Amino acid sequence: MSFALDDRRQHTDTIDAMTANSKADFSSVSDIIDALQNILAHSQVIVPDLETQYPISNTHYSAFNLDYQNISAIISERQQQLDAASHEIPRLETVIDGINHIHQQLVVKKDKITQSLNLHKRLVSALWRLPAEVLSQIFAHCLPNCRRLSPASREAPLLLTRICRRWREVAVDMSGLWQELYVSGDWPGQYAGGDWRLAAFCYESWLKRSRGRPLSLELQCFEKNWTELRSLLQPYINQISSLSLDFGHCAPQPEVMISDFLAVEELTISLHYNCEACVVQSISQPPCTLRSLKVKGRFFNVEYATTLNPAWARLTNIEIELDQPSAFVQLLRLCPNLSSLTINTSFTGVMEPYTHTQLQSLRIVSVYFFRDSTKHLNLFDTLSLPNLRALEVRDIYSWPHKEFKAFLTRSKCPLESLTFNFRVPIRNEQREEYVALIPSLKVLLVAG
Repeated sequence: MSFALDDRRQHTDTIDAMTANSKADFSSVSDIIDALQNILAHSQVIVPDLETQYPISNTHYSAFNLDYQNISAIISERQQQLDAASHEIPRLETVIDGINHIHQQLVVKKDKITQSLNLHKRLVSALWRLPAEVLSQIFAHCLPNCRRLSPASREAPLLLTRICRRWREVAVDMSGLWQELYVSGDWPGQYAGGDWRLAAFCYESWLKRSRGRPLSLELQCFEKNWTELRSLLQPYINQISSLSLDFGHCAPQPEVMISDFLAVEELTISLHYNCEACVVQSISQPPCTLRSLKVKGRFFNVEYATTLNPAWARLTNIEIELDQPSAFVQLLRLCPNLSSLTINTSFTGVMEPYTHTQLQSLRIVSVYFFRDSTKHLNLFDTLSLPNLRALEVRDIYSWPHKEFKAFLTRSKCPLESLTFNFRVPIRNEQREEYVALIPSLKVLLVAG
């Protein structure tokens, strides 16, 4: 060190005292910092001059006259210097540990002060003073637009329970926030250790918060976990009004019986690969409450539906993919009470005449697009819909203008909304003809 021996001892005693009192009251921290700054300002480790008359190299020592007594003295001095440095290093490390401990205590002190400061700021904040009823209205608009709400989500409603105690109490007490739930097919793999009991606890806590209100569930169906999942849902079966089943890719399918869900009004099925027969068997005896059916994925063979006649007769809304004209007519026959229908289709074959008196909304989407201008969508050739009020047709290249006018004349429907989205837009004179043919028309939207 650059300071005298007495000064060094004084500084050493000060450091030792600070180390021994590192757990002292925080009122002495400023004194400790001042003392450290003073010591560091007057302290410097100086490396002594270690050069001697003897070269430190690969030179042949035989070329020098070596004074072994002098060399022994040098070695003894170097050993004393090394012992002194080796003794100071652990003492300094002890001091550093003490300083780090004081630093940690200061960080904790800062965090607690910040927490207390924020708490008292919230007490005078307008947001903190909002009534629970107002917070509830705000929370209701915090749910994400994309569904698939689950305990694994980092969004609302779970996020609302992690802000503060009051927000958690309000959110947990809002049954409307917990009416939708998505259960992944790999559960409980998404949880630590794949513990299904932990996963079941999280799902059950979610379901309990719905407090008997109607539930909307989306389930990925895998045979490996269906038994546990069915057991979990059993107490809430009569709450489930909307159910979405995703039959996974290439996975063994469970024996899902829709009849177990006694209160289901809306059913959505996502198909993959060759699982149509398995799905049809699952929904062979749906509850009498079922009114809406959506089938996504592969084309659904309506011929399977001949065994579901009583169930289909009660349906009022269907979204489905069809690939044959006969399937479309058969679907209409099976559903006499149908009021809304969305079909994804790619067929242009011959279709037999049919009249459906209840259908009010029809949406047609071409799956593969009709690029051949010599072919057109033939649904309007022989179909009559006297109660149709809204029609939307998308992704068709060749529009059957003449056949569509005949359909309008034949149906005499009170059409109010007509939407076209074609690859080749219709002409202005065609629009004028439609307006003239449909006096009830309120909306005519044409997009290309």
